[in-house]
Amino acid sequence: MFEVSLKDQICIITGASQGIGRAIALTLSKAGLKGMTIIDIKKDENGIATEKELIALGTEVQFVVGDASSEETIKEAVKVTMDTWGKIDILVNNAGVSFMTNLDTTTPEQWDLVLDVNLRSVFLTMKYCSEVMKKQGHGSIVNMSSISGITGGSTGPEYGASKAGIIALTKYSAKLLGPYQIRVNAVAPGTIATDMIKRNYSKLTPEQLEKKLATIPMQRMGDPEEVGKAVLFLASDMGSYVSGDVLTVTGARMS
Repeated sequence: MFEVSLKDQICIITGASQGIGRAIALTLSKAGLKGMTIIDIKKDENGIATEKELIALGTEVQFVVGDASSEETIKEAVKVTMDTWGKIDILVNNAGVSFMTNLDTTTPEQWDLVLDVNLRSVFLTMKYCSEVMKKQGHGSIVNMSSISGITGGSTGPEYGASKAGIIALTKYSAKLLGPYQIRVNAVAPGTIATDMIKRNYSKLTPEQLEKKLATIPMQRMGDPEEVGKAVLFLASDMGSYVSGDVLTVTGARMS
């Protein structure tokens, strides 16, 4: 029987206060993670609750409040992590934002916001965390993409573009960092029952909602915890020879 263990390992994660990010953080913690630095735009009641849950599971926590697309925020998070634990074993890029729009209604400002939060943040965290991982000679990076990054999706033009960019950046970085024994992978969830998805879907008509759910062969939304398990596989030694890949978690949804 295989045991997935992250004992003594240290992780940086963006956007872990709620939804998929929270599920990922708790899943990694339950696998024995020693320490975690959370980067989030604010530390509200959700962030405080997540932090308490992680500590109760035995994981030490540092919380850096700031914009994940800000170079200063990422540098601070790396410094805090290194000052506290002296290493970075795992990086999970989860911070994201989306809007239900189309090509006509998307504004340039909205485009910039989504690309910054969803894609620029991934570039910055990988840039600075990989510097540490190179010196260590190991590391695992997991970037949260989306099925929309493969199919284009229907959430909005900027969302699919940002998630496709994450896939390209993942594959590029896997090739570049492979010689340092740093693995880089992406997870592409489908329809997951998060607050963001529920909020976006609440704007759909019953007919539109039925049509969307009909695209899922397993006939249900996924749970955030199911995405967390996929990230755990890639972050742990269970995925020791997996790099440059995109793991879809979609219930067989292909559109």
